[in-house]
Amino acid sequence: MTWEQQETIRLLKSAPGTQYQEADDSHKAVIREWVKSLLQKGDVTVTFTKADGTDREMRCTLNPEQMPAVPVSTGPVDGIVKEAKERKKPDEHSLRVFDLEKKEWRSFRFDRLRKVSTEIVFAAK
Repeated sequence: MTWEQQETIRLLKSAPGTQYQEADDSHKAVIREWVKSLLQKGDVTVTFTKADGTDREMRCTLNPEQMPAVPVSTGPVDGIVKEAKERKKPDEHSLRVFDLEKKEWRSFRFDRLRKVSTEIVFAAK
């Protein structure tokens, strides 16, 4: 059974999440890609530890159908490069997502990820 299948079963059972911090490098890469693929299809709730040590829960997405038609920004970067200056390489452990409650672009760090949950909806026959 692949890691993605195990995590899908875990989500369906609402079992506690696998902590990213405890995974080896190859599993961390799989976790990052799996979470990104979930975000591109719908909304995902992530629980992560903030820099101040408190936990935060955020319902977010990368699905274009769930983002507003009008660009929303919290600053100079909202997925669109507005300036011609060189940008540093993105941190592989950080992901910029659209926060569905606050209607803003936010980031969370995979290395502070504690739980991933989503509602899996099956198509009607």
